[in-house]
Amino acid sequence: MPDDRFNEYCEALLAQYTRRNTQTVTRRLESLCGFLKQKGNVVQTMFGGSVRKGTYVTGLSDVDALLMLNKSSLVNQPPARAIEYVRDTIQDRLRQNTVSAGNLAVTVSYSDGTEIQILPAIRTNSGGVRIADPGSTQWSNVARPDDFATKLAKVNTARDGRVVPVIKLAKALADCFITRPKRKISGYHMESLAIDAFKDYQDPLDPKNMLIHLLGHAIDAAKSPITDSTGQSRYVDEYLGPANSKLRERASTYFGQMRGKVNRCRTRTEFNGLFCEGN
Repeated sequence: MPDDRFNEYCEALLAQYTRRNTQTVTRRLESLCGFLKQKGNVVQTMFGGSVRKGTYVTGLSDVDALLMLNKSSLVNQPPARAIEYVRDTIQDRLRQNTVSAGNLAVTVSYSDGTEIQILPAIRTNSGGVRIADPGSTQWSNVARPDDFATKLAKVNTARDGRVVPVIKLAKALADCFITRPKRKISGYHMESLAIDAFKDYQDPLDPKNMLIHLLGHAIDAAKSPITDSTGQSRYVDEYLGPANSKLRERASTYFGQMRGKVNRCRTRTEFNGLFCEGN
């Protein structure tokens, strides 16, 4: 397939991702945050995750909203109590939805397959954020999610706004290619790989060249842990274990296989297969 045709298909697919339920997701987030604020135990809300960074792909991305708790009794309780409160409050309003509490957040599931995650958080005096620490019953170290969003925005702007679209394509490609849930590449990990891959990138700014470059970079980069700039965790990709672990070797192999599939793509049918479109 000529590169211009591949790029044409990518642009059409990106437009499709943008159209799919974007308004619905935003409306649902605003609704959830709105009635939680009405309850009085939430002082501020902010979009986090893929929605805020612009890398959201419907059906493939976690949708996060941080709920900043006010100086109520919840702040002095373990995070599990705050998570339980948010779950019960949402379930009381959305009786037909499945609302579940995890170690970090509350997940609200909708009939169209969308899942929205609500993370209770505490704003620190220094401007940082604390969320639940998955490894304990306490609040986490101070995290600064704005730092990561700023880094991504800077790299994206320097490359004429083309990095975020390529991250969307890479997320969709990886989600289609890696079918086992426990082997998936996290969205945050993919975004971190992209920041590093494109910080000094000087080649053509078209989807195919950039996608191949990102996947090629990830083959080696996946073998070593990436420091988490937000401070929430030590590494972005802790789920893959230490450097050169079997999980990292497998992830590296996946990236190489995906790059090969992009290079070998010759027909529209093969292109659709890369992204599980039309299945």
